[in-house]
Amino acid sequence: MLPSMPKVFLLGVLLTSFTTAIVATMPSAATADNTELLGEKLIYLVEADGKEHKIGKVEFASENGGATAISVELDDSRFAEKFLSMRPFRCIDGTKQTVCHLPYPYPLKDRITADNLSDLEYRLLFLHKGPTDYGIDAWNGIYYKLSISNQGQVTGALHEADFNVLAVPPEKSFSRPIGTADLEEGEPGRHRFPKLIIR
Repeated sequence: MLPSMPKVFLLGVLLTSFTTAIVATMPSAATADNTELLGEKLIYLVEADGKEHKIGKVEFASENGGATAISVELDDSRFAEKFLSMRPFRCIDGTKQTVCHLPYPYPLKDRITADNLSDLEYRLLFLHKGPTDYGIDAWNGIYYKLSISNQGQVTGALHEADFNVLAVPPEKSFSRPIGTADLEEGEPGRHRFPKLIIR
């Protein structure tokens, strides 16, 4: 007959088994984020003082395999139509800076995952220029690097980038010509909308 085990040891075994069972039934962070993210959410450009400008909406829909489909629709009434550098742009004028949306010119899958939001980032590319500048330069790109909170809010931090790379189609379909190495954090106080929020 085996000797009886100490009560403290048995209690430890029971607690370990109980904790393991709880953890096994808890949803992962990615699943929780995905659930909170689903549905229609509004897109805001945010000034440094916190003032928000609603510019459109995103529809998030769950797909098999853990991906989320996106559909971005900007509100034309929030933009002024301008013809700059021989092409049309939708812009938000300001005394400090004019910000214009730059539609990504190549195909996207319009799918995101918890750790890859690049398709949504590419749907929200912008260029900036001075209020009195006649044209607009792809050198002055605005790229919002996005992240998802546990509550399903998407926040974008402004990065500067040279978008001249977009003049040439990517060699591989659905590849991303703007890499992390091409992004620089925006200088504090330089930009009108240092943040983007989707909620």
